[in-house]
Amino acid sequence: MANRILLGNDGSTYGLKVSQPGDNVLSPSEPLIFDSTSVRTGMVFGGGSQSSTTGVNWSSTKGTLGFIPVVVSIDDRAGTIENYRHSNQETEYQERADMIETTTTHVNPIGFATSAENTSGGMAGVGRTATNFKFQVIKLPCQYGKMNDSGLWS
Repeated sequence: MANRILLGNDGSTYGLKVSQPGDNVLSPSEPLIFDSTSVRTGMVFGGGSQSSTTGVNWSSTKGTLGFIPVVVSIDDRAGTIENYRHSNQETEYQERADMIETTTTHVNPIGFATSAENTSGGMAGVGRTATNFKFQVIKLPCQYGKMNDSGLWS
C-alpha cells in the first residue's frame, strides 16, 4: 500500500499533500491531487473586507503570487444596467451588474460605462466606489498564457 497523505514536514516545508490512488505521496510519479505547498492549488491565498473602497492592495500584507489570480468578490453598491433596443423595442434589465479589475497586486471595483462615458464603443469599465466590499484571492491564474501552460502546474 502506498503512502497517500502527508501532513507536516516533507523534509523542506510544512504542508498537506495527497497523492493519486496507488501513487506514493513521498515520491509521486503522477501529479498530486492536492499540494498545499504548490503556488497554483486553488486554495484561498488571502482576502479581506472594506466598508468603502475604490480598490485594495491585497499584496501589501501577503506579497504577490507572480501571476494575476482569480478573485471572488461581493459588495453592496453593484449597479443596474438597462438597455433598450429601438429596432425591436426590447428592454434588457440586469440587477447587481458589477465587475472587478484584478492585477498582480490589486483588486479594483469597476462598473459598466454609459455610452456618454465610453468613447471606445464597447462595454468598458469605469472606476466605482464599493461599499461592504468582501474579497478572496484564490491561488489560480486568471491570465491568458498562464492557464494553458502545463509546465506551470508541475
